[in-house]
Amino acid sequence: MKERNALLRAGCVIAALLLACLLSGCGAEKAGITSIEQLGEAGRRIGVNDDTDDDKLVAQRFPGASIVHYRDAIAAYTAVKQGRLDAFVYAELMMETAIRNGMEGVRILDETLGESYTMAVGVSPKAGIPGLKEKIDDFLGEIQADGTLDEMRARWLVRREQTMPEIEAAENPGLHLVVGTSGTSEPFTFYVGNELRGFDIELAERFAAWLGASVEFKIYDYGGIVAAAQSGDIDCIFAALFVTPEREEALPFSEPTYVEKIAVMVRGSAEAPDASGQGGEGFLSGLLASFEKTFIRENRWKMFLEGVGTTLLIAALSIALGTLLGFGVFLLCRRGSPVANTITRFFVWLVQGMPVVVLLMILYYIVFGGFDVSGTAVSVVGFTLIFGAAVYEMVRAGVATVDRGQTEAAYALGYTGRRALFRVVLPQALPHIMPAYRAQITALIKATAVVGYVAVEDLTKMGDIVRSRTYDAFFPLIAVAVVYFILAAVLTFLVNRIEPRFDPRRRSQGEILRGVDTE
Repeated sequence: MKERNALLRAGCVIAALLLACLLSGCGAEKAGITSIEQLGEAGRRIGVNDDTDDDKLVAQRFPGASIVHYRDAIAAYTAVKQGRLDAFVYAELMMETAIRNGMEGVRILDETLGESYTMAVGVSPKAGIPGLKEKIDDFLGEIQADGTLDEMRARWLVRREQTMPEIEAAENPGLHLVVGTSGTSEPFTFYVGNELRGFDIELAERFAAWLGASVEFKIYDYGGIVAAAQSGDIDCIFAALFVTPEREEALPFSEPTYVEKIAVMVRGSAEAPDASGQGGEGFLSGLLASFEKTFIRENRWKMFLEGVGTTLLIAALSIALGTLLGFGVFLLCRRGSPVANTITRFFVWLVQGMPVVVLLMILYYIVFGGFDVSGTAVSVVGFTLIFGAAVYEMVRAGVATVDRGQTEAAYALGYTGRRALFRVVLPQALPHIMPAYRAQITALIKATAVVGYVAVEDLTKMGDIVRSRTYDAFFPLIAVAVVYFILAAVLTFLVNRIEPRFDPRRRSQGEILRGVDTE
């Protein structure tokens, strides 16, 4: 019955998402914006990306506008298409790429804001290679002088080719270069299947070969990539990174690798600026095309499968280790030691009161910042602490529901304190513990969606990467949601199958009195 109810809830959520998709373009149409001057009208909603400091530019140019911040440019494009934003300010090349790759219902104004972004390589102050910034600058100077850099810009940024050239790796590399990138900013850093490609990826590989180093790429959200460089987790950032005053305070930057105009995206199309963006193709054919782009093209289903494996690994290990940790701490504290209980209560309060993403970032960038520990391992540690704190509270509350007389009766029968706990008290407490335990499993699986902040390519991150290539939110988001429902249902099903084994009502009198002298 419980499994059937879980499947019913999952079906209802999926149906609601499908309905939302069908109705997403059905609102009243707004008049199209045809010039930058119109953005100065009071009440306009203008989006900016958190990866830039465009909020200052927009506030200066359009003081009457409401500024809306987005972590994800793809989400901002969709908001413009649906009319929830009047405009989005961002790099012209990025927005052109989105439109070329199938982002419909939006257009770029012919007039730019007259400003530009400078892109460069961010260098870690704790880089493991001495003089890394100077080496990068020397390399950029050489490939600028021999025409290689201009040829790369023409191939990736003008002709929009997507094939990586053959780059001869360094023989017997004496150095190891760890590069941070995003994998979501075409044409600079993006995935084709499971392979990273793009202008910055080629630049990093060429630099590693020039340096005589092997190269390793780590994938980050832009919200965490600068912190990763500050902590020394990566040596440098090749990721279409915009140079801003705040970033220059945090990191040294190389000479510019590219300069890009700041443009404005609005609703409509190049042919019909007032168009709502709803194409003429039928819903079913559009759905099939979206499915093909999301799963079939470039074998992107493999990326989802890889993400599921990572998410399941983190969740399973965290549940197992967290259960052992929480129960072990309960055993240490159950005797009532004031010191042990005070320390435990403090750490439980600390872990439960901190946002999950903040805890993970503290662990990754501060606690383990000086160690070579993978994001997956740090995620397991973080979620083990979270789940362990929850298990400790569950067991403590569950044991408290068992009458003290049960323990006294067990002592009267000759049980030791440990045997009384395991054979009398816990079996009666488990029916009170298990519902909360199942709910905590579901909550933990959903919480793992934030591990992309610490360079983990989990299910959610893979969905973001695919969405950055298809510029279509529907199937990537639906696929991620459905898989999370399935993972939660499977793990809950396993717990439900184990739970009856601990039901005290199913134990025989012989099992209960095993080891007790009844003569």
